[in-house]
Amino acid sequence: MIIDRTGIELTPGNLGKDCAGNGEQIGKDGALIECCCDECDYMLCCLEKRWEEDCRHCIDRECPRALKMQK
Repeated sequence: MIIDRTGIELTPGNLGKDCAGNGEQIGKDGALIECCCDECDYMLCCLEKRWEEDCRHCIDRECPRALKMQK
């Protein structure tokens, strides 16, 4: 699990569509969650069009998507 410094759980890949830190998700309090992309170490995973292929070869044990793709 990847947790942003603000406490947001990040899910890199899929062009950022699934990530709670993409600036488009609503939090439990009903407020829009601020975009975390600029500070995210995984931002390139969300920008690459070949993200699925990259996830298959990723060895980052913190990333939930990489672990699922390798199984």
